[in-house]
Amino acid sequence: MYHRPIETTPPPAQAFLPPVTQPKGMEFLLHTWSGRLIAINVIVFAIEVFLSPQASLSSIPFEVLIKMGAKEPVLLAQGEWWRLIAPMFLHGNLLHLLFNNWALYAVAYQLEALLGVRKFLLLYFLAGLGGNILSSVWSLNLSVGASGALFGLLGCAWFFERTIQQRVKQITGYPPKAGAYTVMVVANILFGFIIPQIDNAAHIGGLGVGVIAAYVILRATPNRLVPQQVRRARIVAGIGGLAFVLLAIVGSTPYYVKWRLLRAADTAEHADERYFFLSRLLQLDAANSDRPTLWHHFRLALELKDFRRAQSDFKLLSKDSDFEQKLSGLEAELATQKDSVAAEWLRLKRDEPMN
Repeated sequence: MYHRPIETTPPPAQAFLPPVTQPKGMEFLLHTWSGRLIAINVIVFAIEVFLSPQASLSSIPFEVLIKMGAKEPVLLAQGEWWRLIAPMFLHGNLLHLLFNNWALYAVAYQLEALLGVRKFLLLYFLAGLGGNILSSVWSLNLSVGASGALFGLLGCAWFFERTIQQRVKQITGYPPKAGAYTVMVVANILFGFIIPQIDNAAHIGGLGVGVIAAYVILRATPNRLVPQQVRRARIVAGIGGLAFVLLAIVGSTPYYVKWRLLRAADTAEHADERYFFLSRLLQLDAANSDRPTLWHHFRLALELKDFRRAQSDFKLLSKDSDFEQKLSGLEAELATQKDSVAAEWLRLKRDEPMN
């Protein structure tokens, strides 16, 4: 592994990875994989805009993102595993795309030159996959973006940087100042905790993959920074791979997703939030959902005037032996609350002949 000559004076506060001359313009875009990844992101975003009912650069509709492969817990639990890979090429709006592509331009090529194309691409895709896996375990929200893969690159560069810094300190006795990658990692993680829309779980998952990859590369490749320990590198790679396989299984298991949705509905403060989580739960498994959950969803559908979903719930609940008794109680409750629209809809449904 190439490294810079060690000086005997305190090192400057700059990136500690060896600098490389980055191609510019079309040379970068077409003849490096860092540039090709940027081009792929732009092409995919153009397709997103084309598929949007009302073309907009400021916000891609959720239905378009889901159609193209966004990470969506319910669909993932229904066996659509490819949703752990596709999101790393999707972006929610133009600003999201520009920010991620700028980060790719600023960080990726140095690692591509240092690691070689194969290791670079493997790191990028594994980090994106790892970020989406951890996101599937931690978050119920729709998720898209290349951030997990980008944090994998940052994590790898940060670990290299810290290893070089430690080596500099051993030889010179001077503790180097925080390097550029350390600052970027800390700043972006903090940024993710401050802004609620950011999928910090994906960031941390990608970062973890990057750090593990850097450790394995340093221990498995002859270099003048750390002793070569191939066996230890294989053990760490195996443990990391096993951990992410297990997390992928957990995050896409229907029982786990159901538990998360029920918990989210129980803790939601507003009726529309509870209704949203319960609707996703019924989307996952309406036929086998427990009856209290279905009745709760039916009550919320009436309250929020979603009579199309209320019709579907009514049909499922009509098979219960105590249906008439509970329906009478619900009708009385609506009358007490003076919800005349919902009460009238329910009265008309009761008067209809049952199929």
